[in-house]
Amino acid sequence: MRRNGDLLDISNLKVVFDTYAGQVKALNGVDLWMNHGERLSVVGETGCGKSVTALSIMRLIEEPGRITEGSIRFEGRDLVSLSESELNRIRGNDIAMIFQEPVAALNPVMKVGAQIIENIECQKSAACGDNEIRGSKRAERAGRSSSLEHMRAMLGHVGLDWQRTENLYPHELSGGMAQRIMIAMALSSQPRLLIADEPTSALDVTIQAQILKLLNSLVRETNTAVLLITHAMGIAAQFSDFIAVMYAGNVVEYGSVEAIFSNPLHPYTVGLLKAVPKIGSAEELQSIPGIVPDLVSPPSGCRFHPRCPHRKPECDKEQPRFEPARGATEADRHHVACFLYQNDH
Repeated sequence: MRRNGDLLDISNLKVVFDTYAGQVKALNGVDLWMNHGERLSVVGETGCGKSVTALSIMRLIEEPGRITEGSIRFEGRDLVSLSESELNRIRGNDIAMIFQEPVAALNPVMKVGAQIIENIECQKSAACGDNEIRGSKRAERAGRSSSLEHMRAMLGHVGLDWQRTENLYPHELSGGMAQRIMIAMALSSQPRLLIADEPTSALDVTIQAQILKLLNSLVRETNTAVLLITHAMGIAAQFSDFIAVMYAGNVVEYGSVEAIFSNPLHPYTVGLLKAVPKIGSAEELQSIPGIVPDLVSPPSGCRFHPRCPHRKPECDKEQPRFEPARGATEADRHHVACFLYQNDH
């Protein structure tokens, strides 16, 4: 029943990093898919591969890292096989990314308005080709004026007063303002896919709620799909249509928000949900025993089996298939990688 996403389809993605300590096997066959206009949250502990997955989609994995296997299809084109010039036409235009630390992602010596304009003009250059945007001085002035109007309109869309904001430097921004600037920059080209890598992690809960509400309204207006990287199950539940749960470089469970929260299957997903505090409940929170494995020498078979309360003999011998859960529907797309739910075991 696995359905290929008409926007994004990641299949058997493997990424390694060559280090002095050995080869870090960061992604171990990741499968993810999205359709246009959907909101997908990728959740899991620190170091599970969430950000590496996001950077792989953008093809921003740098040495000593590399993609060793798998495909990343975006609207049918395999991004893994594209040249750098072809990728530059997609990055920032069709796929945009909001990074985890907004102030660190901005140029500290440029006013934010100028940075957004520079981004808009770079997108025009990548989309049209440099020769097409060169011309008379009158044409250049008209293009600059258009970019200025676009920048001011985007600041308004994210709830900022351009007259007060466009001439500020990054160090003069609050955390919430800096994140709004990054959202304005990312959405200025109306991308079909927006990747947000923990966009609210450095913000207080009030600003978090504002940013999530802003993202929701903007993506609904533009039909932009959003892949949200987060470690917070509450944020994933509030924001998403679908959730992918990652552990040690694998997607162990995938499905609609309702399927994941009402019928969690993988023991790791169950453990995560038991560790989430519930308002009004006096029930003691439970932790997952053990520690995250060393990805230089990961466990054989299922990487979760050393910590799993339902470990079976085959768990340390082979990796379970990622396949539809029993009773899964086209609507909930519930998939799990666990021998507890595979018919031949």
